[in-house]
Amino acid sequence: MKIILLFFPIIIFLKLYLENIMRNSFIVLFFIFSISIIFSSFSTSIRTEDIVLLDYVIKQSKESKDSASLKVRFDEYKKNANPFIAKNLDIIYKVQLAKIYTQEIDKLNPKSQQLLFEALKQAKKEELTNLYSWLNTEIGFYYYTFSNYEKAYPYFMESSKLLDTEELQYIFQKSETFKKNAFFFMNVKELNKAEKYLHLALKYTSKSDKEYGTILNAIGHIYIDKKNYKKANHYFELTKNNALRNDDEIRYAKALGDIALININDKDYNLAIKNLKENIAISERENDPRNLMFAKIRLGKLYLKLNEVNLAKDILNEAQIYASTKNHLNSFEHDIYSLLLEIAVKTKSDNEELIARRKLDELDKSLKITDGENVINEINWNIQKQNFNYQYEAEKIKSEKSVLLRNTLIVIAFLLILIIIFVYISSKRRIKIQHSAYENKVLSLKNEKLKSDNKLNKTTNTLNSYKDYLLERNRQIEVLNNEITKAKNSSTVSHLEEEKGELNKLLDSHLMTDENWINFKNSFTKEQKSFVDFLHNNFSDLTESNLRIIFLMKLDLRNHEISQLLGISIDSVKKAKQRLKKKYDNFHLIYNETIK
Repeated sequence: MKIILLFFPIIIFLKLYLENIMRNSFIVLFFIFSISIIFSSFSTSIRTEDIVLLDYVIKQSKESKDSASLKVRFDEYKKNANPFIAKNLDIIYKVQLAKIYTQEIDKLNPKSQQLLFEALKQAKKEELTNLYSWLNTEIGFYYYTFSNYEKAYPYFMESSKLLDTEELQYIFQKSETFKKNAFFFMNVKELNKAEKYLHLALKYTSKSDKEYGTILNAIGHIYIDKKNYKKANHYFELTKNNALRNDDEIRYAKALGDIALININDKDYNLAIKNLKENIAISERENDPRNLMFAKIRLGKLYLKLNEVNLAKDILNEAQIYASTKNHLNSFEHDIYSLLLEIAVKTKSDNEELIARRKLDELDKSLKITDGENVINEINWNIQKQNFNYQYEAEKIKSEKSVLLRNTLIVIAFLLILIIIFVYISSKRRIKIQHSAYENKVLSLKNEKLKSDNKLNKTTNTLNSYKDYLLERNRQIEVLNNEITKAKNSSTVSHLEEEKGELNKLLDSHLMTDENWINFKNSFTKEQKSFVDFLHNNFSDLTESNLRIIFLMKLDLRNHEISQLLGISIDSVKKAKQRLKKKYDNFHLIYNETIK
């Protein structure tokens, strides 16, 4: 409704403008300036085409595997970049360089951290607000990758707030940003938020992209945590099919491992073991040690559930070899030693039980500051608390925006009403002036005609005086034709002329009417009796129309002047002369016959 109220006066304004009522350029400029100032408060600092360009840069820069090639790539980008894009490129370069260092070292490192913090600081200094959600996501994911949830938490909370308030078209790397936020919130048990982000990530990911299967798989895990195994199985099957279409062996293997969870829930243990073994075989073939470790832990847990203690112990020990090589895999190693402790208790192996307990104590200390259960529970509690505060802030911002929009619409409507009132008053005044100008012009032309008529009446009505009179008439006819043309181009004057028709009436009075013709003919016959007799004797069947053209022609009036006086076209005058020449072989005698 507000939009309709806004555009109603705009439509009126445009209508008035198009009807040529409003011609004052100052008003137009004032209107445009006022509206642009008002709407500037709602404008974004970046265009959608800039988002597309920078998204492309981020995507392409992922192909650079070392710092040297990355620098060459960004130096090339900056060559043709405007200052605004160049600022964004500097920040993106630092983030991508930090990722390269992280991949090379495979752990948290000072170089990457410094680059990421510099990028965020620079974005705030330059007020590149559209980069904030992407930057906070990247920093948060840097810590999340190495299981440091506590340090990742504030960045994901900040990015989440931004993602929930920004317009979708202005978010960088939509698929990646939503996916990474979803992974964090899924792992800290904020399932509804994670599910929301995963579906948004899915929306902005191509089905031919391998990440599409990753997102489907994550949605399946959301439903596992929600104990909705039917929906979870649906998404795991979608993941498997997508992996087959995209020839993604590892994603296919992971899907089999996840479907095994559904098999276990359905107590179809043989199928679960089959799927997990195939998962392990593919992971070995594709050389993916992390997924291999994860599949072995899951299979070891199933063997222990089935009381296949030796099988469980062997495969868990295999998984532990890789888990012990990376600090950020401590939570997985903790799961492994928890299961090995359970096996040691079952087999009454005191030595192995002691080793397992000591290792678990050591891992507990590490997990207290990374991704242990207590850390996750504390983060989840903080999220709940911040969500409450955030909802309050979001409602407050929403209310403030609503008030601002309402006030803006009121100001716009007020300005438009003022402009329309001003235009209305100006147009009424202009119409009044045009009415007066029209009447004055008609009166002036009537006076000229009256003067011309009086001048003829005062003379002896000789042909010379008549010729002067007719030439004066011609001049007045030309003036009238010009005024009528001008009137047609003015909506106001055109309306007046249609209503009153004064100019056209005056034009008709200047033409050689029957009454005018009789007066002129009498004067011509009286003064040029011999010429008129010559015509009667040699051209006895001449019509009145023929005589009009001949008499005017004998006064040396040109075709143009004759056509104006008779109210016909020049072509009609020419054709009339041609017909006379064809009709009378001796018509040339008229040209030779002089007026005496």
